[in-house]
Amino acid sequence: MGHDLGYAALALLATSAYYAAFLFFRASALRMPPLRGSRPFHVAGLMLTSPVWFAGGLILFAGLAGEVVAFTAMPLAAAQPVFAVSLVLLVTYAVWGLGERFGAREWASIALFVLATVLIGLSAGDDQALRADASLLHTLRAPWPMLAVLAPAVVVAGLIWLVGDRRAGGRHARRLAGVAYGIGAGACAGLAEAGVRGIAIRYDQTGGITDVLRSPYPYLTLGIAAIALGQLQVALQRCRIAVVAAVLTVIGRTYLLVSSMVLFGEHWPREAREHWLRTAGFTLTFVAVVLFPRYERTNGHPEAAERRAPRGTNA
Repeated sequence: MGHDLGYAALALLATSAYYAAFLFFRASALRMPPLRGSRPFHVAGLMLTSPVWFAGGLILFAGLAGEVVAFTAMPLAAAQPVFAVSLVLLVTYAVWGLGERFGAREWASIALFVLATVLIGLSAGDDQALRADASLLHTLRAPWPMLAVLAPAVVVAGLIWLVGDRRAGGRHARRLAGVAYGIGAGACAGLAEAGVRGIAIRYDQTGGITDVLRSPYPYLTLGIAAIALGQLQVALQRCRIAVVAAVLTVIGRTYLLVSSMVLFGEHWPREAREHWLRTAGFTLTFVAVVLFPRYERTNGHPEAAERRAPRGTNA
């Protein structure tokens, strides 16, 4: 019992650090010139040369390391809802500390995102902690499962970047809301987490670092995480942090589960309780995405809006 509480505390601390890094990324984004997804190397250069962003990156990876330790020792049913708790804390800070404002539809969507995160976590059941899976060996031999989960995440992120960078002149030109960027970054973040899980399972199977490095998972994780961080940075310059974080979290949880089904041979829950919990979580995710406004309100974040839309541009 004491160990379980200790791991639960570590999970909460790790996920809180994960979201705290978003605050550093946002602070650095507001100091940067307008970021464009069509210039990924320029975006990467600005990120890596920003001390504030670099500090946030260290906090993020410290949080991810804590998550790996906690989530491999805890049942997913107990670990995943911790994301919802940390997300509520971030939304509270965004409203009271950063002055972000939301309409009724936006509040309803954020509430649905938080609830969906809890339901998806609970749908994992009590016995699905990290375990070796023989189907992983098949994944290493055949590239098609990897490509099947890689292509949608990259395509969605690329399309959102292109649409977000599209110029539309006029005083009433509208910018994509954080829900769009959260979907692109969330899909990539979920796939990167699946890569981390693949690393952990491979190590659990073989006990050797060399075998892990021979697998595709370290390179999948690093490459997709880079795309997710780049899109997250663009999003935090243009949109409200609470919106981006909420959408990224629930889409990331969803894509992690879908990726695990493809890569590791996991199945949709067969027990009635877990089956309906996951179905409800996926359904609420879809409803929340559809309900959320497609475009950013200009009065939602005055100082960020000014930076997002410098004179003569729509970035």
